[in-house]
Amino acid sequence: MQAVHEYLCMCGNQKNLDPKALKAYRIDLRQFTGYLAGRDAAFDRAAVRDYTACMNRKFKPRTVKRKLASIRAFVTWLMDEQRLAQNPFENLHLKIQEPALLPRIIPLRVVEQMLSAAHQAMQRQPAGRALCETAVMETLFATGMRVSELSGLKAREIDLKDGVIRILGKGSKERILHITNAEVLSVLRQYAECGPSRDGTFFHSRDGGRLSEQSIRNIVRKYGELVNYPLRITPHMFRHTVATLLLEQDVDIRCIQQILGHASILTTQIYTHVAGAKQREIMETRHPRNGFSLNQSASAADYPRT
Repeated sequence: MQAVHEYLCMCGNQKNLDPKALKAYRIDLRQFTGYLAGRDAAFDRAAVRDYTACMNRKFKPRTVKRKLASIRAFVTWLMDEQRLAQNPFENLHLKIQEPALLPRIIPLRVVEQMLSAAHQAMQRQPAGRALCETAVMETLFATGMRVSELSGLKAREIDLKDGVIRILGKGSKERILHITNAEVLSVLRQYAECGPSRDGTFFHSRDGGRLSEQSIRNIVRKYGELVNYPLRITPHMFRHTVATLLLEQDVDIRCIQQILGHASILTTQIYTHVAGAKQREIMETRHPRNGFSLNQSASAADYPRT
């Protein structure tokens, strides 16, 4: 299609797109025009809708969105050049199938191994960096807070005497969390003696500044690798793990919603699909069928005639 060639030349000469972007545009547009030619279809709303449905069956949602963006940009150029009478995307609502991705959680034994490794490092060097690393991971697991909330947590928002943390979450919504574990509080009190950062945050970097979100991710990844866990562990996985474990302990889902700071219960409900291990345990240990065993199959003669 000549128009595609001219459009790509324009993108390269006027927009100065890099070769990789031009290659992606070329592939996306050639696939689309090939689809139209193969079905002798007009470039209209129906064709775009059918092509989207076709892509949904072949590609991941992110890829479908990128290819549609390439086509939209091409259509905009066609309209500017007056080569297309009507924009097929105008008022067109396309459905892109999003997969139901379940949260990734950390096995409880792995969490224990990571915390144990941090505590051991802290005991070897009580005044070393391991104290901060231990305090970070203990707080993540104790509260399930977001990495941004942990990074921005002010020293004045923590009452270590009563174990109360005041969090300013998304949308400036405030919530209160309680830490009751004596070992966790002991670590936090020990770390608090180091003083806050220059801007008053509780967690601070080596140079005394605020502990960045990336630094927190590096800490978690470090201990995940230290215990030889095959997957990359992130702070958000601690959040997912806390929610799932609480749900498996029969904690009310609305209480979990409050702990995590979710605006909608619908966000929290995804964890009901994750707690399959608890369901299996219940079926294995509590199902009444497991209370008796049959040594041989019953025959029809064993039952009275009616």
